[in-house]
Amino acid sequence: MSANLTDLRIVLIFDHGERNMKPGLKPIVAAIALACGMTVAQAQPNTALYLTMDGSGSISVADFTTQITSYVNALNNVFTANPSLYGQVAIGGGIFGANFYEFFLPTAITNSTILGNLTTAISSLDPGRAGIDTTGTAIGDAVTASALSLVAYKNSQGENTMELVIDVTTDGQNNVGADPATVVASLVPPPTKPLTAVNCLGIGVNADCTWVTGYGTNFGSPSFPQFQAALSNKLTQEFKTPEPGTLALAGLAMTGLFGLRRRSTAA
Repeated sequence: MSANLTDLRIVLIFDHGERNMKPGLKPIVAAIALACGMTVAQAQPNTALYLTMDGSGSISVADFTTQITSYVNALNNVFTANPSLYGQVAIGGGIFGANFYEFFLPTAITNSTILGNLTTAISSLDPGRAGIDTTGTAIGDAVTASALSLVAYKNSQGENTMELVIDVTTDGQNNVGADPATVVASLVPPPTKPLTAVNCLGIGVNADCTWVTGYGTNFGSPSFPQFQAALSNKLTQEFKTPEPGTLALAGLAMTGLFGLRRRSTAA
């Protein structure tokens, strides 16, 4: 079978079957597509993740730099270790203090160039923090803004099965604006509510992520020096990276199907 015909058949799988495909199968099919030479840009994201980052004044200049560097390194490391993620995840980002600023619209990360655009946008937050009001920590309001951006992205894609996850990192607790526990309860879980989960990774002993209880995962409160490793672990879980063994079995299955088709054609 020619590579072009293989590509065409996989494209048809995505064009006609993706709406009914279980979300967990999409990264496996995308990996098979990669192995067959199809560009990942043809695969639609199954997860849209919003990075909601604390930039309040309780974070020192040095610690904020550590936080930014950790985000950039963690994202690069996760995609390097799991290249099948390209095309399977969309990411947006915002920074909050007493108010909120969206520094990256939710975008499908289909290649290393777009990933670079995201990490550049994150790096540009240091040291100015996008000019946000650093006098407060409005976690609830930030979650609301993040959710609106994610839902708008999902609607623009016409995708009903895409999982929407908000990823909050904070070194403190909500002290202005809406109560995050109330906000999260109004947004999770589907199908009656728009979000799949709101997760939280605290930084340091003063971080409060208790408001995610029942609606997401509290990933604990590592120190700033430990933040990068904890963030990498969290991103890997949120992206639901497929097990290598699963990909290998799926690849063998697809190869078998192509072989059966060749024999049928020859007959």
